[in-house]
Amino acid sequence: MRARLLCLLLACAAADAGAFGAADKGTSAAAFLKIPAGARPAAMGDAFGGLADDLHAAHYNPAGLAFLESLEAAATHDSHFQDLAHDFGAVAVPLLSLRDTRLKRNAWGVAAFSVKTLVASGIERRGLVETDAAQGTFGASDFAYSLSYGRLALPGLAVGGTLKLVEQRLDSASARAPAVDGGALWRGRRLSAGAGWRNWGGRLSLGSSPAPLPFALYAGGALRPAQGLLASVEVRFPRDDSPQVSLGAEAARTFGAMTTALRGGWNSANTDAEGFGGVTLGGGASYGRFGVDFAWVPFGDLGAAYHTTIRLKF
Repeated sequence: MRARLLCLLLACAAADAGAFGAADKGTSAAAFLKIPAGARPAAMGDAFGGLADDLHAAHYNPAGLAFLESLEAAATHDSHFQDLAHDFGAVAVPLLSLRDTRLKRNAWGVAAFSVKTLVASGIERRGLVETDAAQGTFGASDFAYSLSYGRLALPGLAVGGTLKLVEQRLDSASARAPAVDGGALWRGRRLSAGAGWRNWGGRLSLGSSPAPLPFALYAGGALRPAQGLLASVEVRFPRDDSPQVSLGAEAARTFGAMTTALRGGWNSANTDAEGFGGVTLGGGASYGRFGVDFAWVPFGDLGAAYHTTIRLKF
């Protein structure tokens, strides 16, 4: 029943999205929703919808939350180009984690709350007449507050959804719109596959013309060919751009209680930038229940984004 409902919602979302393609490039509001939500997914080229094996599933594919068996928390800071500050924080809680029971902690599903922000300050204010001196400064900020839930529908198959409130502020103007994400994820011993949609919802208007959110359909998968090795792929169909492909890889090794990882990826969404043409790199280390990840995402002449994530398991 849950799987049928998910398929129905996916069909409705695709029908409501209208035309897809590069002809609509630049017509979406709240483009910050496309920024990677964690250092690990960012380092793997954003190829995470078919993997979704940690709490960042709340952003990429909420169905992945269903497989988490412990409480997890993470916070990411992204020093973006042009003095933009991007942050993402999330907490994922198996609903039985605080109850003494023989059932698995995720038997009733896993819920997550996350916040995503993008802030720019010190923007020069100009009047209608061009002058050398700025008439003060103002700021701009974007926020997304999300509540996600994932649960196993069948052994190895999970479904999930996210309700979010998206808010944009520009100087004294502000706008809000609701949105819904949905997805399904199948996980086997070495393979996983997932599909769904992101940012299906209302329109934002900071002026006279409302703009739709950056809706996208996605499908992806992951393969673990050997212990410590991981490869992933994701294909996206955004309403405001051409189809996009992401590839990711991870090599991890454990030394006692410490695990280290090197990661790399490629994201076709960033190939317009000169230089490394969509290549992403990163790594991470964890000791016990504490971990740190980082990622480097170049954007050609604009500079590079540096993502740092701190994560905890309880």
